[in-house]
Amino acid sequence: MAENKEEWNRIVEKSPYSVLHHRHEIYKIGIFSKNPLPLIVEERGHYFLVPLRITKIFKSFRLALTPIYDYASILPDDAEALDSLPMVLDHLADFLRKRGVTYLSLCAPTFYSEPYARLLNLWFQKRKASIQIQYSHVIRTGNTTFDMIWKHLFDKHARYNVRRAKREGVKIMEIDTEDDINKWIGDIHECNLSALRRQGREGAYPDSYKDVYLSELISAKRILGDYYRIYGALYRGRLIAYMITVEYNKFMQVGKAMSHTRYLNKNPNDALVSYIVKTACEKGFELFEYGLRRTKRGGRIPSLYPDLDSFVSKFGFEEIPIFMYRLGLTRTGRILQYLFSLREYLLTRYAYLPESTRAFMLRLYAPRRRKISDFVIA
Repeated sequence: MAENKEEWNRIVEKSPYSVLHHRHEIYKIGIFSKNPLPLIVEERGHYFLVPLRITKIFKSFRLALTPIYDYASILPDDAEALDSLPMVLDHLADFLRKRGVTYLSLCAPTFYSEPYARLLNLWFQKRKASIQIQYSHVIRTGNTTFDMIWKHLFDKHARYNVRRAKREGVKIMEIDTEDDINKWIGDIHECNLSALRRQGREGAYPDSYKDVYLSELISAKRILGDYYRIYGALYRGRLIAYMITVEYNKFMQVGKAMSHTRYLNKNPNDALVSYIVKTACEKGFELFEYGLRRTKRGGRIPSLYPDLDSFVSKFGFEEIPIFMYRLGLTRTGRILQYLFSLREYLLTRYAYLPESTRAFMLRLYAPRRRKISDFVIA
């Protein structure tokens, strides 16, 4: 068990694969603080962080999950450690079984190297793990300029919308301080309420509750500092849309995006994406990500959110597969492995259902949007 914050973060800071979610102050607070299992494994002179949390189902079966399963996976301290990965996974599986854990879930994120993903995939395949693929929408902002992305990735509709937003008077600013957050919280809250009505998710927590949301924004900024950014789109002195990013190491990710329905014709979201991509290029980030999807754009399975897919496609976001692994460590765990895989199958297939039925199913699906509470809880 690894309880030393400094020791943990030294490995995070050394590793070329780390993201903000790996840091001790993120992993050990908020939704992660419930039954965390932080492990450091040493193998052949290298160190691996294994950020897990233990959860129970039916009050009896113990499951080990990566806390943000699509980002904070097992972390090697450097690229040379990869040869030891299969042995580390063997040790991990034995360790968990001895402690009564029946099921393990890990992933191979987009920003890990191909050799890492290949080794991880091979280890789980040999043990007949269930493999689910999600798709990360990514623009590669490293070793290029915004001008190149503007000309060769953004299509004519994206460029037109960004120019139109500027002509209409939409301006982008950073909401960088607690005073700024307090100043704009009224408009931010109105964006939340409007977006939630549009999505059929009125009353969502904490987005619908102004004081709670304000507290979370301020708490996030205090804890994460410059790793946590809020970008707002202004029109005639009013904030009409905003996006929150987390920025760490080589990776910039949009964690939340909300906009006011009344002003969508001003294209504030297009302006925000353009501005943030430009910022990612200038700051030297290698990857800029705008969300995950359970279905592939233009694939055999209908999209659950076709409008959102259309939005990201015009900016040239590349779809990169993220492999999610579910492994039953015992006989009971293998039953859970099957049930969780069946659940994912049913969730992605409900896009075939009639519109009236889909509206009801959408509430059960509860899409995994990035929430502030994914990072902190006030």
